[in-house]
Amino acid sequence: MSDLTRSTQSSRLWGEEATQWWVLLHGESATPADRREFLTWVARSPERIEAYLRIERLMTVLRADTVRWPDTPAEALIRTARASVEPVALALTDARACPPPDSRHSEVRKSGRPRARLRAGIAAAAALLAAALAAWLWLPGGAQIYRTHLGEQRSILLADGSRVTLNSASAIEVDLRRHRRVIHLLRGEALFQVSHDPARPFDVHADGEVVRAIGTEFNIDLLARDAAVTVLQGRVAVMSAAQARAPVRAALFAPGAGRAPGVAPRLERFPAPAGALILGVAQRVFITPHGVSAPRPVRDLTATTAWTRGQLVFEHRPLGEVVDELDRDGNQHIVIDSPALRERQVTGVIQLDDSRSLLEFLSDVPGVVIRRGSDGTSVVTLQPARPPEMSGAHARMSPSHR
Repeated sequence: MSDLTRSTQSSRLWGEEATQWWVLLHGESATPADRREFLTWVARSPERIEAYLRIERLMTVLRADTVRWPDTPAEALIRTARASVEPVALALTDARACPPPDSRHSEVRKSGRPRARLRAGIAAAAALLAAALAAWLWLPGGAQIYRTHLGEQRSILLADGSRVTLNSASAIEVDLRRHRRVIHLLRGEALFQVSHDPARPFDVHADGEVVRAIGTEFNIDLLARDAAVTVLQGRVAVMSAAQARAPVRAALFAPGAGRAPGVAPRLERFPAPAGALILGVAQRVFITPHGVSAPRPVRDLTATTAWTRGQLVFEHRPLGEVVDELDRDGNQHIVIDSPALRERQVTGVIQLDDSRSLLEFLSDVPGVVIRRGSDGTSVVTLQPARPPEMSGAHARMSPSHR
């Protein structure tokens, strides 16, 4: 491997690690131990310092109040990045956290000129990176589409630090704006882990309604007849699309769960319009053609996210819903040829990566018959009830009553 190839791979690795550090340190979950570990990582070489400064400078430019997407031209971004000289506080003064500097560190500290040249180079590189990222993220239309195929799952780290995990045969449209983060769940199921930012609500459009978060974790599943919204951490607000278009202002709400009878509710601020439905941890609503259901408690949140572990966990659910969830691509590999059987309540656990697991489960259901169609589809139906057997005496009497 040549020195150039090795250097390119190292730069790419440091860039990826620097991005991960930026996301962690700017989130709510960062701990003092994380910061000490970051100091150890960043002080190992000036290349790591440069990689982190690039990310920090880039995010400063992208978050600037003067930047309006997608109207700001690339030349203006370059000027903004070059003019940005705010130092990035890395706090590299903790000798216990940082290893002894190597000779390249010493060269940077001995003279101000190398440091100035490094800063200028970083600013120019950040400017070009900002322009390239702007062209990629904020194309005309301002949105990016991510999708998965049948049997595929995908985890996407968004530019704001949020993470979206897509289930099989799912798709989202992402539009990160200056004052709002807008996601459209086009089909399937997604788990949202939202980076905390009260100034930029995170709106997910699903089945005509909007689920808003400012920093939380929730799951949305577009089922055949409705959409299920389940809160795993924090709080979300469910509202109409018209309500979501209103100017964002923090309002006081009384959470509807976890309050003892007779105790006055503790008001909380949330950027949602009046009339929005506020959901807390372990609550679920269904978005139906007739509106949003009342919140329901969720006893087992691990079952909600079982699909991220390759499982489908269902308890007292109609068999038709289970089959529809597995046949997310809509090609109906398994057809329930009986309305009564589709409504039958079933409970079980199925491995999503084993196509035979559902058929094996169905074969154990009393009265079920499975036959293979000519097109490869498995048709599941109920075995017809056998007519009662007639006794010999009854058989001999039957003709006389015709």
